[in-house]
Amino acid sequence: MHEPVWEFLIVNYLFLGGLSAGLCFVSGLASWFQEDGQSAFPRIARWGALLAPWPVSLGSALLIFDLGKPLRFWKLFFHFRWQSPMSIGSWLLVLFTLVSLVNLWAWLEQSERQGLLARIPERLRSRIPAQVRGYLDRDASAWRRTLAMAGFPLAVGVGIYTGVLLGAVQARPFWNTNLVAQMFLFSALSSGAATILLVRLLDKEAMDLKEVRFLYTLDIVLISLEFFIVLPYLIHGELSVLAVREALALILGGPYTLVFWGLFLGAGLLIPLAIEVYEFKPLLTGKGTFHLNPRLAMAAASLVILGGYTLRYVFVFAGQASGFR
Repeated sequence: MHEPVWEFLIVNYLFLGGLSAGLCFVSGLASWFQEDGQSAFPRIARWGALLAPWPVSLGSALLIFDLGKPLRFWKLFFHFRWQSPMSIGSWLLVLFTLVSLVNLWAWLEQSERQGLLARIPERLRSRIPAQVRGYLDRDASAWRRTLAMAGFPLAVGVGIYTGVLLGAVQARPFWNTNLVAQMFLFSALSSGAATILLVRLLDKEAMDLKEVRFLYTLDIVLISLEFFIVLPYLIHGELSVLAVREALALILGGPYTLVFWGLFLGAGLLIPLAIEVYEFKPLLTGKGTFHLNPRLAMAAASLVILGGYTLRYVFVFAGQASGFR
């Protein structure tokens, strides 16, 4: 078995980058749906916008630290190579982070913007050009929908990129399929929806059942898509060459079997899917209205997040354990 080169720093980076992509995507989707000229789900859009920039920023810092010579990371931005996933990904992450930060600023209230600006030390604030300070203090709420449109492709790109980064390593048969990128994308979007649901449940402001229905519906669709990517991944591996079948044995009776089937597929996908469908049951059967059990909702959201992290743990470590003879 190969010794792992990538360890938990990379697992954390892949998870945090995907989480930010999911938060941005859900925020943009909530901003896109309109009622009377305003977002139909303003609190979902706001929380997604406020949270989106930070996981990817932390994950990028972890990635830079993992390079071994972190002070040289800036060299990635002086040579752009289309054939290099690392080069493309670096620029994609920078652009995504900048758009996420602008979107965050657009969702802040005027008092919040002024409060943040007031916290900047006077000697630094005085160096900011007056025109820039004027832009920072300007109401940008009219740009929210435009920023949502800009954020959609970037969020999808970052969500896919975390899987492409692994798939580009051809020497590891466990990763060597484009299904990994699709699996990571749907997992990232689902984790984003679950995180916003969890935050809204913990928020002191009353939870709107319309918001829960929106997040549940979105999460049910995303979990189902993720599940139907896992199945082709397993079938494709079993019908592939010997090296791929041997790599797949790591989760089919090998050392990562319990983590993959128990924590990821069972606890991270099927159980939260069952909880969310159960909550929808009265509405689906026409025998009642949608109701919210906060404990079940928090359990489902937490398990989805756990499943998203476990997926990346399994693929990082099992992938490195695989190889061609």
